[in-house]
Amino acid sequence: MRTIKPLLAGCLVSASLLSATAGWADDMTTYKITVINLTPGQPFAPIMATTHRPGMSFFEEGAAPSDELAMLAEAGNGKPMAAKLLTMTGVRDAQVSTGGLTFPGHSTSFTVKAKRDWDSVSVGAMLGATNDAFLAIADMPLPKDKRTATYMADAYDAGSETNDELSSTVAGLGGEGYSPNDAGEGFVHIHGGVHGIGNLNAAKMDWRNPVAKIIIERVDD
Repeated sequence: MRTIKPLLAGCLVSASLLSATAGWADDMTTYKITVINLTPGQPFAPIMATTHRPGMSFFEEGAAPSDELAMLAEAGNGKPMAAKLLTMTGVRDAQVSTGGLTFPGHSTSFTVKAKRDWDSVSVGAMLGATNDAFLAIADMPLPKDKRTATYMADAYDAGSETNDELSSTVAGLGGEGYSPNDAGEGFVHIHGGVHGIGNLNAAKMDWRNPVAKIIIERVDD
């Protein structure tokens, strides 16, 4: 069974208790997350962003994927991950962008809340025409003295689904999304790209890292 990463284990609290915690509530500010698609042919699913204390993230390289990560990477559904994160101590906010896919050369922007000058940010989204590839940055500092921060995001393999590149298993080609009965490689790792072994055209759908440019801007004082 897939499990949430150990780094976040033992941190569960109710969402109402989290929202009622007032120690840092008056020091919250808004940040705009802009994700630019740098791939030649991969659409991005709706994007999940979370703000949290330093030392946390929604995934861990080399570790087994959680069910929530598998849903994000296989089906493009970041809402279960966002809901899970919002129950954890140290997470300030978790949001999923609206408006559908982000196509190559285009961008998507949305906002999150965070504790000013202290918190970190993590961002993730499925590469739509893949089995379980997702772009990500993890535990990166939010802008402090300066107004913006820019990060480049690589594509990871959630390790939760076999990379057969078949239309029957790739959600972006109309196939199955979340595949709980497929164990995949069993651990999160850098994605090897599209090789054209199934129904995916490698000439159009392959990429080289980084796959996204992420700009984070503080929008209020």
